[in-house]
Amino acid sequence: MKRITLLFLSLLLVGCQSSPHADSQNEISSNQENAANNETSEETEASSEENIEEADSAKSDGTRSAWTDYSAYAELDEEGYGYYIHDDPDVSSEIFPLHTTNSEDVLLFTFDDAPQMPEAYSLEIAKTLKEKDVNAIFLVNGMYLEETEGRDMIREVYDMGFEIGNHTQTHANLRELTYDQQYEEISQTSQMVEEITGEKPRWFRPPFGLFNMDTILICNELGMQLMTWSFGYDWMDEYLDGDALAEVSVNNEYLRGGANILMHDRSWTSDALARMIDGYREKGYHIVDPLIIKSQENSTAPMQ
Repeated sequence: MKRITLLFLSLLLVGCQSSPHADSQNEISSNQENAANNETSEETEASSEENIEEADSAKSDGTRSAWTDYSAYAELDEEGYGYYIHDDPDVSSEIFPLHTTNSEDVLLFTFDDAPQMPEAYSLEIAKTLKEKDVNAIFLVNGMYLEETEGRDMIREVYDMGFEIGNHTQTHANLRELTYDQQYEEISQTSQMVEEITGEKPRWFRPPFGLFNMDTILICNELGMQLMTWSFGYDWMDEYLDGDALAEVSVNNEYLRGGANILMHDRSWTSDALARMIDGYREKGYHIVDPLIIKSQENSTAPMQ
């Protein structure tokens, strides 16, 4: 009986000694796991902050840095630019490389009449572009920014990384207006864009592609480069359909390197967009990020 009691006490003592040891091992393992999780979390957070800083970084002229992957077609200079648009829109509004190392096979996407309330597709278009790693310029009419819904939508498009341009207040034919009337049409929209985004627009597109010397002078005063376009079909009656629009946009006689493609805030444009992107890429074109296009003062020499 005495030997049994001693054996029991011995086993009990061993059990008491091993239990704290196991708890200690579990605690060490748990601490190591927590440390690893914390380290991973900190790395993820640091990476996220780095991406935010990169997206929010600005060039010396205040323009935001590009966020698309342009490494396959362009090297940027010390200012962060790789392309330009001719300073005279009567000569060309196409895209040209600043350096011989950059590809000429680029296309620029531009969307007019954004956001065309009350049935705007700007946000859907922006989301499709973002999914496809494509940037673009959304050229807005101020009349669509007078209500909160329109302003919020353009702010969201801007926050996604897209550049916002000026397309006048009421989509007027500028050739029919006086200098003062033109100035009001153009400056009012620029002011609204700056209030919404915190940035002055760099690009201006005149409605119907019509402008005169007054337009050029006003754009120069407000710091915008005027551009027209190379081709665009989504405003024509026969192409108010996603299938027809995708087909003609990818297969037309005007498609070439440097083309400035005109599109609008329309449902059929939104429907055709992904197919257009895929079609252009299959043909060997890159869709240029407008944030790597250097804007400049418009020339007045040819018009004087």
